[in-house]
Order: sequence, then C-alpha cells, then structure tokens
Amino acid sequence: MRNTTDARPREVTVNYGKRTPDKSVEEIQGLYGPFSFPESLLQKIWRMRDFDQEAARLLDGRSLRIAHPGRWNLLGGPDFRDARLEVAGAPVRGDVELHLHGSDWSAHGHAADTAYDGVVLHVVLFPPEPGKTGSDREGREIPCLVILPLLRRGLEEFAAEEAVERLAGRDSFYPIDGLAEFRSGARNILLVFARRRWLQKLRFARI
Repeated sequence: MRNTTDARPREVTVNYGKRTPDKSVEEIQGLYGPFSFPESLLQKIWRMRDFDQEAARLLDGRSLRIAHPGRWNLLGGPDFRDARLEVAGAPVRGDVELHLHGSDWSAHGHAADTAYDGVVLHVVLFPPEPGKTGSDREGREIPCLVILPLLRRGLEEFAAEEAVERLAGRDSFYPIDGLAEFRSGARNILLVFARRRWLQKLRFARI
C-alpha cells in the first residue's frame, strides 16, 4: 500500500555549511506524536530502492527506471554520483540530488553551484509547489521525482526503524551498501559464513 497521507510538515530545520548526515530534518505529526525524518533517511530509501520502482514517474509524466541509484556521496556536492537511469526509455547517466522539499534546491544554493551541473534527477519527499522543483544554472528545469506516493511503508515506520538502529549503535545500511563493491567470490565467502552464523543462532534459539 502506498503512503500518501501520513506526513504533515510542521517545522523544518536546515543546517547550512559542511555536509552532515542530518543536514535537513522535518518534524512530522505522527499517529503517536511528532517524529523527525532526516534527509539522510531519504537518501537511504533511495539507495536501497525501498519504494515502488515500477510506478515511478517524473512530475512531467515520463517513466523512470533506475538501473543503478549511484554512489552515495558523503562529501560536498550531489548526494549520489554517476547514477544510471532510463527516462521514457532513453538512457540517462549523471548525478542525483535528494531533498525533503523541492524548494530546498534553491534554498541550498544549488542553482548557482557548478558542483551540481551534472545532476540529472532531483528526488524529493513531498510534492513540490509549481516552479519549485529546481533548475540548473541556465534556468532549465531538472527532472523531478516525488517519492512519497511510492513508499511501501509509512514515514513513521521508516523513522522508528532508523531510531532503533541509532539506539543499538549500528546502522545496517552501510555494510549492505559496501557489499556491492566486493567481487563475487568475496561475497560468496561472506554468504557462507553468514549462513553458518544464522544456523548457529537458530540452534541457540531452539535450546
């Protein structure tokens, strides 16, 4: 089931300057009270492709296929580098920038920043106002994808899962992301040991 109604923006806190994992946070009123949804969590959702990709369409109606979401960039510049996409059947390769709101593109000064010249897709969580999707230095509108209607879970569930990982002092996303860089032989060895560890846990559980 798609999520279209569980997010009501209340307050936005934006931390400009050096990139940090939570440079932009939205406070949302949930079923059990307010909760925070950081921009870094939106980036994780994009990287893991934890949404209905088959239904993905740009704001202008064109279809979008994600062959590869790109390399997550934790330094300055676009959030993901060298993504491989297909827009209306045509291959597109370039950077991807993500924001909670379409207006964040201009608010963060990306329109005048040469570091964002390679951005081919602007992914936003909430549906933007007309004309607030972002444009390049020459004034051309950047293709935009609104991800909220495509989510398979509610924002509160994503945020709760993120909070549990933080409390546990670990983040399961980073090891999974890193596995993609391993050669197939190394991945197979890791899978063997992972299965062995899992079977061991099952034995302890039965005991």
